[in-house]
This record gives sequence, C-alpha cells and structure tokens, in this order.
Amino acid sequence: MVVYRRIFKLYRLIRLTDSDIFKGNLGMAFKMAKGSLFAVLLRSKWWYSVLIGLFVLVASLLFTDGQYVILSISGAMPFLGIGGYAAYKQFQLPSEKRVLEVTQEAQKMPAAIIAEKIAANYIKYGYESNAFKGNGADLELTQGSRKLLLCSKRFKVANTGIEPLKLLVAAGEQAGAIGFLYVALGEISATARDYAQKNNIELIQANRFTALFDGKAKID
Repeated sequence: MVVYRRIFKLYRLIRLTDSDIFKGNLGMAFKMAKGSLFAVLLRSKWWYSVLIGLFVLVASLLFTDGQYVILSISGAMPFLGIGGYAAYKQFQLPSEKRVLEVTQEAQKMPAAIIAEKIAANYIKYGYESNAFKGNGADLELTQGSRKLLLCSKRFKVANTGIEPLKLLVAAGEQAGAIGFLYVALGEISATARDYAQKNNIELIQANRFTALFDGKAKID
C-alpha cells in the first residue's frame, strides 16, 4: 500500500485537463506546482526526463522482482510523458544559429517593422491588424470580439522592467483588449515576469521571436 500511495502522490503533481488535450493545447493541460520536479524537467532537455523514467522503471522492476510490471510502468509514465512533451516542444524550436541571425538582423530594424512582421503571423490566422492610437502599444490585433495589443517599442533594450508592461495593460483596459504581446529581446526582471503572468501578457523573447520573424509561429 505504501508503494501505491507514493505513486498516487506522484500522479497528483500532474493534472491533465481532457479538454485542453483534445484541443491540442497540452501545455495548458499540465497544472504543476511552481518549482516542482516536473516543472523543472519540462524546462530541461527532454532526455533528462526519459532517463529518469527509465531508471524508475528498471529500479521498480528490480525492487519488486518483476512482480508488478504494470505498477512499475505506471510509476515511470509521468517522467516519460514529460520527456515526450518536452521533446515535441524542443524539436519545434528554431536552431541557436537561426536565433542569433534573427536577433542580429532585428537590431538593425525599426520597431514598427518588427511589429508588422509579428502581426503577419496573426493575419494568417484570421486576425486584422490596425495601428494603435496611443503610447502603450504599436498595433491592435482583432479577431471577432477578441482583441490583443502588440508592443515592440522597446524590443532592443537590454533590461525590461515592469513599467512598460503596466503602460501596455493600461492602454488595453481603455481599448477593451483581453490579451497582450510584448517583445523583449533583452533580460526581463522577475517582477516584470510575475506581472506579465498575472495580466495575460505574452513575453516574446528570442526563440518565439525567431519563429514569428520567420513567419513559422503557431498562433493559439
């Protein structure tokens, strides 16, 4: 019973929402405790999780003399699942060489052109793009009643704090936006990241920026 309880606790670390899985939004399906082992593994190389899963499987089989195969496989499945999902996400990322090329090229371009290149991805998915009349953002991206504000004004700065994000959200409140896109190729403070998470702001950094720049990004 002790073994069963431990495996049950292991599964509680990951809660899958069926509706998210069927919608193909597996990333949102994983509800993990902040700083948990699985959250760390999801950000690490995919094969870390696979190795841990195989170790758990082999160790369980040896410990039980192979009498509880299904139970051993069940104990390894969370790690193998995380490994599979991490591999899927990581193989979709642009190469480090391409990220560097795009970052260097973007540094020579004005913010307005960067905003247009990003907006082009959304236009392919049925959004309309219009100039934003205000200081907090560059463009309004609209799809039906859904409105997003895109800001790339300060994408070249070395460090991004919370103030430009507050300005973006304030602009969105007046415009009726439900989400925000903020381009930042430099460092982002922990305070700014926390604020972005709480206010539905997607922080577009190097990898995501490269996919958008190349017109290969998937839009939810």
